[in-house]
Amino acid sequence: MGFLIHSTLEKDTIFVCRSNALQIRLVDDVRYFWLMIVPETAATELHELNEDMAESLWAMTRYLGEALKTHCNAAKINTAAIGNMVPQLHVHIVARHNDDAAWPQTIWGRGDMQPLVEKTKAARLSTIQSWLGRM
Repeated sequence: MGFLIHSTLEKDTIFVCRSNALQIRLVDDVRYFWLMIVPETAATELHELNEDMAESLWAMTRYLGEALKTHCNAAKINTAAIGNMVPQLHVHIVARHNDDAAWPQTIWGRGDMQPLVEKTKAARLSTIQSWLGRM
């Protein structure tokens, strides 16, 4: 059986692409430019990854964090791999601003997700694709 993404991640995100056994996904929430990386592995913890997967994940996390920081003129990039609600290993990368809905607290558990409208979704997907094309 191949890799299956957790149903919550499938429901809350939009698939962007696959790179080095990593799924790059856009979180469907207009309040934040929020990305997620899901390693295609059975590992549930970062320390369980083999060296190659860990290096790929770290490199992609750093690259997308820098791209988000620059593109969004973010005050801070929040990067996390918590996994309390969804045990499948995934890394959040979120552009934060001093005037966003949850600042300065974390975004988790703060209000309901607000789905992206088609125009914003298309623009964000195009932007992410352009970043990945420059890797």
